[in-house]
Amino acid sequence: MLPIAPKKGLKYPEKDLSFFRTNIEKSKEEALEELRMLRERLEDLTSSENNEDSAIYSMHMAEQGSEAVEKEKTYAQIQRIQDYLRKLDESLARIEDKTYGICRMCGILINKERLLAVPITTLSASYKIHQRCPEDGVDRIVAKNPDALK
Repeated sequence: MLPIAPKKGLKYPEKDLSFFRTNIEKSKEEALEELRMLRERLEDLTSSENNEDSAIYSMHMAEQGSEAVEKEKTYAQIQRIQDYLRKLDESLARIEDKTYGICRMCGILINKERLLAVPITTLSASYKIHQRCPEDGVDRIVAKNPDALK
């Protein structure tokens, strides 16, 4: 299915966009702090590795392997957060051009609760869950099998 243009004039009011902007900026601050801590951790792992290389007794091979795994996991987390930060910036750009909160597949307004929970989303919950646009044009957060919630 190709993306659909938003319905003419359909957008969140400025007051809501301002609220979403604040939420995104808070998420961005938290992500930047997490990124800072991960970089420090990576620096600690690298410097401890360098210190151990110069030690008389080297580390057991299993310890060296687990440290390499820790570094790889940290690199992966850094990459994930950098991607998230890029998507947060894209969300801020959509707020500026007044297209934030519009489903790229259905052209409807994405549910506010979804935007608060997943500020980088570009899909309505209806589309994300059911892989189709709601017939009435209203985004609802409802499971595929509502009986499963009982």
